Amino acid sequence: MAKDLVKHNINFLEYPLWFQDSRLADNTKDGMTWADREGYVYRAGYKTPVKTDAIFLLYLLLQSQLSNYSEVLTLSRYQILQECGFGVDAGSYSRLEDSLERWKMVGVKFSGTFYDGNNYKAINFGIIDSWEIRKDNKLLQIWFSPRFLEMMRGNGFFKYVKFSEFKQLRSSLATRLYEILSKSFHSSDIFNINVIKLAEKIPMAERYPAHIIPKIKSAVTRINKSTKTQFELTIKRSENEKSNIILCFRKLEAQNPPLIIQQNNKKHFQIPTTEEFNSIIKALPAVRQSQNTILKIIVAFYEINGCDYVLRNIDYTNKHAKNNYRSYLLKALQNDYGLAMKEDEDIQQKIIAQQKLEKQKLEQQKAAEQERLRIEQENKKRVKEYIASLPEEEKLNLKAQALADMSETNKAIVLKNGTGAKSLLNIEIEKIALKKLNDSKSTEAILTTFS
Repeated sequence: MAKDLVKHNINFLEYPLWFQDSRLADNTKDGMTWADREGYVYRAGYKTPVKTDAIFLLYLLLQSQLSNYSEVLTLSRYQILQECGFGVDAGSYSRLEDSLERWKMVGVKFSGTFYDGNNYKAINFGIIDSWEIRKDNKLLQIWFSPRFLEMMRGNGFFKYVKFSEFKQLRSSLATRLYEILSKSFHSSDIFNINVIKLAEKIPMAERYPAHIIPKIKSAVTRINKSTKTQFELTIKRSENEKSNIILCFRKLEAQNPPLIIQQNNKKHFQIPTTEEFNSIIKALPAVRQSQNTILKIIVAFYEINGCDYVLRNIDYTNKHAKNNYRSYLLKALQNDYGLAMKEDEDIQQKIIAQQKLEKQKLEQQKAAEQERLRIEQENKKRVKEYIASLPEEEKLNLKAQALADMSETNKAIVLKNGTGAKSLLNIEIEKIALKKLNDSKSTEAILTTFS
């Protein structure tokens, strides 16, 4: 996985974790509650997070992800500020601490609207549990909410957000729109939405299409200029219902990969002869392995992105392309569709391995229990045979010792011949007899060793 890609739960691209309207944030220094009509409730007990806070949070999530989703991070404040693109002066240090305080005071609630890819759930959790600056080395220590990190893993319902693109989108509106558009294209390159509904989803302060549309257009222009992800926006107006204005977003193919292929076409085309590249060719369907148009595409992406990148997207294409294999493969390679599938497969393999390990543990526990029962039955048999072989005098001595070793409560029951008296006495006698047998066995072993 690229070190710049942050796995993001689609629910938090759909529903806001931060607010692009800075006026809203400025007017809520003592906290606020925001709810949509579908059952999502957002509570901030302190200042409302804005784009700066979103950049900090995404960076911290990236660091957690790179550390196998560690719930505790220990980082330099200088490192955070520098890699997030902020200055390293006193004001920036203060703003980082203020951001952590904002996230610590945020709680979100889904009333049956949190979708995990299979079902809708009702859940409620925070973002950051606590944070501190360590006195010994001045490093920043942050404790994520375990439930939040669990949600961010996505469980098969996630998208990757490119951190470098996210932080360089200077406009807060463009950044929030970038989040929404990031999750809106999966099986299609088209995303249609009512203009008012999009404004509510962002959310925007503007309430009328005439005010919303120009700002959305500007945001799309900024996304297209600042990122490799490109979108085309058209507007459809209903003739029957003037208020029903639909924004139609179309995701355009990335520009860089085709240029790479064009450059590859200009020079002499040569297929690498390494074992690694041979493994890539073998991953193609047999009928595609000799097609130069396919091989040229693969060579171009192999030279830039490496073997694993190409293999996972060939695998994705093999499983999903129903026709026009070449075009489907090109699109998969351009957008790295295979990344999410590969991670899902890795997770499934880990689940299978864990289930196998748990099964082995259960079998071991079962075998150990069976062995324990066997030894217990064997000991009972030995003890009974041992007691039966003793003279009457020894049997009376065993009974006397058993009474002496008993708790006062059990002794009283036995002496009064109460309920269970015989069983209590026999259990104690058998314990003493077993100890004598074991001691005798140990003595014999010692004598045999020294004889």
